[in-house]
Amino acid sequence: MSDRPVPPGHNGGPPLDDPASDRPGRCRDCRHWTPPPEGLERDYEAFRLGLSRRRIKRPTGFCDRVLLGNSKIPAFSGTAGNFSCRNFEPAPPKPAPRGRGFVTIWVGNRVVWKGPEDEIPDRFRDGDPDLPEPDAP
Repeated sequence: MSDRPVPPGHNGGPPLDDPASDRPGRCRDCRHWTPPPEGLERDYEAFRLGLSRRRIKRPTGFCDRVLLGNSKIPAFSGTAGNFSCRNFEPAPPKPAPRGRGFVTIWVGNRVVWKGPEDEIPDRFRDGDPDLPEPDAP
């Protein structure tokens, strides 16, 4: 047995991931970056996976605050999403999507409410709509 300290990580091995603070900012996560059109990205993925023979160059987005080389003056440039920039500022988190489904609430054979999922009245959310039973057919 050796008396050396065990490095942190899975089963005493090396760390699985680099510390988050040491990772360079990627353009796709930066607030200054404008991504390429979705259609162009979709076409490129089809070409890359061999689903299309039409050659598509790797799509690039655009940033007007890229620091290139040792320059301290921001420049406008086309960059790929995985490009590391020294002028990285994290984009604000995207809001979690709220319920956007359309809901129909039935009591017996009768529709009592229809509408977007995030606008369901509280009386139906509680599980006791307090409605009379539907008439028997």
